[in-house]
Amino acid sequence: MNVKNIKSFIEFYESLGVSTYLSQSPRFSNITNNSNIKERVNTSSMCEQTRENTIDQLKSLKNKIEKSECNLKDIASNLVFSDGQYNSKVMLIGEAPGAEEDKMGKPFVGEAGKLLDKMLKFISLDRRENFYITNIVFWRPPGNRTPNDQEIKVCLPFVKEHIKIINPQLIILLGNVAAKSILETDEGISKIRGKEFFYMDNENSLKIQVIPVFHPAYLLRNPIEKKHMWEDLKKIFEIIKEKKIL
Repeated sequence: MNVKNIKSFIEFYESLGVSTYLSQSPRFSNITNNSNIKERVNTSSMCEQTRENTIDQLKSLKNKIEKSECNLKDIASNLVFSDGQYNSKVMLIGEAPGAEEDKMGKPFVGEAGKLLDKMLKFISLDRRENFYITNIVFWRPPGNRTPNDQEIKVCLPFVKEHIKIINPQLIILLGNVAAKSILETDEGISKIRGKEFFYMDNENSLKIQVIPVFHPAYLLRNPIEKKHMWEDLKKIFEIIKEKKIL
């Protein structure tokens, strides 16, 4: 077949929408490709099973929380469970829902939540894509008061189960209540903010890096502290890059 015929032959097949041609690759390459396809299918199936298992565990946890003996659930409008991506490697834990959160049933959707989202976007974190967020207490305390010891005691085991299910690589604690509850410390957030800690769960073999920071509601009341928050955000971003979380 001369060059002219070859050109016409190719143009003919292109007119039919064919854009892939036979090459001189060894025939066994198809076997390799099929093997890769099977491997991708198996991996995809495993990921789907893991995804469904996580969703089932979260549904079960939420059901247990709804049946718990926390006195706040009879006062609040909604249980505020979580928001964000459950398969994320970054988990944020705050204090308790406020008025807007109680109304909508989602954490951090009021003014403090808007500030938090805005700050986190500077370090490439977005709840629609790559972080998961919840609170220590799942119902709004009346008047937005700080949750008391009994309310925290009732909810904390569920928070720890929540952490086990999400199994993040990094936990960011927002404010005093979250930091003291998870780290089991009496030191205030001003002393421990920006420092590195580890959340230990020996029963489930978990050791997760933790960074406590100011609660965004505190920053709204004390904007001068935003400069310290910026320092902490930069540190968090370095950890994210180091761990290749995103």
